[in-house]
Amino acid sequence: MQAACLRAFERFPTYRPGSDFRAWLFVILRNEFVSRWRHERRRAAVEQSDGPVLFALTDRCPDLEATLIEQRWSEEVRTALLGLVEAYRVPVYLKDVMGLPYREIAEVVGCPIGTVMSRLARGRALLRGALARQARERGIVGTRRRERAVR
Repeated sequence: MQAACLRAFERFPTYRPGSDFRAWLFVILRNEFVSRWRHERRRAAVEQSDGPVLFALTDRCPDLEATLIEQRWSEEVRTALLGLVEAYRVPVYLKDVMGLPYREIAEVVGCPIGTVMSRLARGRALLRGALARQARERGIVGTRRRERAVR
């Protein structure tokens, strides 16, 4: 509806005085609906193609190795995030992934903003620890004792 109102505002000079304003508005609304429906159908067809989509059709030619590494890391971050207790996972997801402000997170979770901030800090610390543990297990970073010995 908002998009249709925006289109009507943009195309108001095309409205002919004396004609049915409501019908003109409904035509814009219908056209907006059809356009969005077609767009979603095309996007769904691309996403359902054979195999995973590594890049969007508008991208230039990305470095395949970098794309695969990025997907691997994003999967590891996702796994670490899912490993958190729900009380910490939800605020971290809503803030760091969805970008919601503290007030909206508090409304979604149903607790005070201070509690959201506390859970967010604890959740991030637990997530950081889980990712560091994964990095040590894979040999990406050494243990602290090794790091100190090298210095």
